[in-house]
This record gives sequence, C-alpha cells and structure tokens, in this order.
Amino acid sequence: METEETVQSEQPTNEMEELSHTDKIVGVISEPSNLFSKLAFLNTKVTDWLLPLLAMIIVAIVATFIYMSNPEIKLEMQQQQEKAMREQFQKMVESGQMTQEQVDEQLDKTSEMMNNPMFIYLIPSISIFVIMLLWFFVFTTVAFLIAKFAFKGDGSYSQALTAMGLPMYISVMQSIILIIVGMLMGKMITGLNPASLMGMDLKTLPGFLLSRLDVFSIWFYVVVGIAFAKMFKSDNVKKYIFTSIGVWLVFMFIIFGLGKVSPMFGNMIR
Repeated sequence: METEETVQSEQPTNEMEELSHTDKIVGVISEPSNLFSKLAFLNTKVTDWLLPLLAMIIVAIVATFIYMSNPEIKLEMQQQQEKAMREQFQKMVESGQMTQEQVDEQLDKTSEMMNNPMFIYLIPSISIFVIMLLWFFVFTTVAFLIAKFAFKGDGSYSQALTAMGLPMYISVMQSIILIIVGMLMGKMITGLNPASLMGMDLKTLPGFLLSRLDVFSIWFYVVVGIAFAKMFKSDNVKKYIFTSIGVWLVFMFIIFGLGKVSPMFGNMIR
C-alpha cells in the first residue's frame, strides 16, 4: 500500500507547484517538514540560501551600528574587549613574551583605536561579513559530507545550501528580537538563554554550558536537521536532528577550548 509520502516522492517535478520565496519563509518557520519535503523535488535556487545569508549579515552589521550608538552598550563592549586584551597580555608578560611597559603602551594604542570610527564600525562590519561566509560554507560542507557519505543520502550540494540557508531566517528573527531586548535592557544580549539574560561570563564553563540552552539556536539546528533529512530523502529525521545539534555542540566546545588560548576565538562564543 502506497503512503502519501511515497506518492509525493514519485510525483514529477514539473507537476509540483512552485513556491514563492515568501512561502518558503513562512514554511521554514511554521511547517519545515512539509516545506522541505516539497523542496526536495523542486529545482533549487541560489536565492534560497543567498537571500537569508545576506539578510543575516545585514542584520548583524546593523545591530553593531545600533549597539555602538548607545553610550551604555558601547562602553560595556569596549570594557569587555579591554578586559580580554589585558588577560591575554598578562599571560604574555608571565611567559616573558612582553614587558609590562610594552603592555601599557599597547593598551594605550588600543584605547585610542576604540574611539576611531573605522575600528568601531568598518572593521567589525568586515569581520561579520567574512566570519558569516566562512561559517555558512564550512557548516554546509560538513553537513553535506555527513548526509551524502556517512548517511548515504540522495541529495546534491545545492540542496545542502538550501537546507542550511532557509533556516537562517530563524536566526534573522532571533537577531531582531535580541536588538530590541538589548536596547530595552541597556546592554548587549547575545542570546535568549539563562547565561546571557543573567549576565554570566560565557568564557567560563558554567556560563558557556547555560548559553547553549538557547531557544532560537536549538530551534535553528532542529530545523536544519529536518531540512537535511527531507532534502536528502531520509525517513530517519531524528538521526539528522541529533547529528545537527551534535555537530553544533562539538564545534562550540572547540571554540570554547580555543578561546582559552586566544581572545579572538573567545569573542566568537555567542
């Protein structure tokens, strides 16, 4: 006896109704399983991953400008950066790589740079653009290799781009909410999780662990798991969901470990 899913999988692509990008945005938020079951048998489009990726980058850059326009949030961010640099320089002094005089000189130069518009706006914007591009393609490639070769799924790299791209609208929505909450609270909020809301240091193990209990992050990676399962025509959706969340957590633990060595990686913990 044929199931509804079997009939759908046998339905010719040209007979299936084409979806608008608005339909896809609504679908990824409300009915991701149904959406990606349809997209698996439709031709992929560059706009399926490019538009949400650009939207995420733009919102992140706009957030930086908004935060820096608020004196309280700007001061808090500068103090956090200065604290991280002091800690790193102190380690270098203790190891004999720098003298205290060199540290003081470097901190003075950094303090001047923090009031430079290029340092405040341009450099963070470029960093956001580069980091998000790297994150997107690295995660997509890892997910594609797992789905295609480890799980023996039936899908292409372009379908993997769509499976990773469309769920990013969840992250876009998260970022907008965080900007609003941050402005209302007068501080930068990095996530809707216990650690961020209680102002815990995310570079400590308790703060890091609690920061993973983030509603939107978990939602995002669950939907990514569903998307890859459907796009690669698997019946075992749970396997993809657990793998999606697992890869995210492993990656974050790696970043957490590297953050203990370099402030650059520590600043990536969100």
